Amino acid sequence: MKAITVLLLLLCNTVLYAQECDCKKKFDSVQVYLRKNYVGFIDKVTPVTLQAYTAMVAKQQLQAATIRSATHCLLLINRYLRFFKDQHLTLKPGYTPVTEKIALTPVQLEQLDKQPPASIAGIYQADSMYKVALIRHPRGLRTYAAVVLESAIPEWKPGDVIFELAASGTDKFDLISYQHHRVAFDTVTIGRQRDGLSALGWQKPGALRTPASRETPAFGDMPAAGFFFREIDDSTGYLRISSFDAADYYLADSVLNANDEYLRKNTRLLIDIRDNGAGVDKLTERLRPVLYTQPVRIIGVDFYATPDNIKAWSRLLDEQAGKLPEEYVEQLRNVMHQGDGLQGRLVSMGPDENMILPSPLATPAKIGLIINGKCSNTAEQFLLEAAQSKKVKIFGAPSAGALDYAHVNMVKFLAPEFSIDYPVTRSRRVAAGQGIDNKGVQPEVKINFHTAGWLEEIVKQL
Repeated sequence: MKAITVLLLLLCNTVLYAQECDCKKKFDSVQVYLRKNYVGFIDKVTPVTLQAYTAMVAKQQLQAATIRSATHCLLLINRYLRFFKDQHLTLKPGYTPVTEKIALTPVQLEQLDKQPPASIAGIYQADSMYKVALIRHPRGLRTYAAVVLESAIPEWKPGDVIFELAASGTDKFDLISYQHHRVAFDTVTIGRQRDGLSALGWQKPGALRTPASRETPAFGDMPAAGFFFREIDDSTGYLRISSFDAADYYLADSVLNANDEYLRKNTRLLIDIRDNGAGVDKLTERLRPVLYTQPVRIIGVDFYATPDNIKAWSRLLDEQAGKLPEEYVEQLRNVMHQGDGLQGRLVSMGPDENMILPSPLATPAKIGLIINGKCSNTAEQFLLEAAQSKKVKIFGAPSAGALDYAHVNMVKFLAPEFSIDYPVTRSRRVAAGQGIDNKGVQPEVKINFHTAGWLEEIVKQL
């Protein structure tokens, strides 16, 4: 299994997939490629969802036939990807867009000044950097265009379109930003209950600014460091681990080593892993003995064996020749060869395992894990293991829910240039009905981190 883990931590694989600059052909190429190679397709397009999927594809094919803008074509494809609700299935534009210009008349500007405060159209500012006119200007998928009136950034001139809004539902819009001279997609809600533009920094002059809601720090003198240990009282310690990233391992490890005596003497320990996302298992392995009380069930993953996926991973192994131990490489090659000649078959990357460690440590006897919605990937794997300990109680908000489908390949498309990251492995939790995608790991005790005294509440309930 260790060899498998080493491979899965390497950089994404790349496939080159060229096509004509025609939106319908481009859209069809994407959905055909993903239908063949994306591991989540087999679970997300089922007899229950097939009718909705087929209707969505048919509608988007009709739209694609009318689209001329490359960026709007990518927006359509991005909407297609959103059907799958997979945080590891993402589109990345790879070209520099041509800046569109719209000339506004004095009459149009006067009308914008008269727009009621609740209207979407109007004059907006982003601090002292930009002043724009957001006008209703349908074209392709677009509903509104934001035209620069004033800019402190020399690259942006009056008349340039800096972002677009494309209606996607009641009060819902896709936002296409060109602010950094590249294409970036986002989604916003603009209505009576929520102003998504304000949340992104765009506000009408004179409008009341809604201050950003910030979490209350755990301590009044909260250190800026993402890794530290502090004793809350004579029996309770607090350990902050903000990242499981390989680059941060030695910093986190030094904190653990420096405070090892205190970690082991406190009868209660809080481990705060909020905002902790992708990373490697090295640091979580370092924490396992502290959490352990009984054998831990580790569910394995299956690889989606298709010619494209096998070719990409085989090429990655060739690139790692001499960099990884030869036995690792050979083990991985053997796994790959299980999929030879298959088109769309799940191949085991290793069996489920029971992790057994030496006798549990007497202290800490109780451990509270503090999590939020930004805990994902490696942090969620850590949580699934930790939750099996009799010592552990989880506090906070549900994690991100981005672990069931993972380990991406990258396929590139041309004219215009863009790429799609798509997962090629699936946890066997999914088949067992124990998937966590879009649900997350649930805390036993929900905590509002925006209120004062939340840390004291956790200590009391631990």
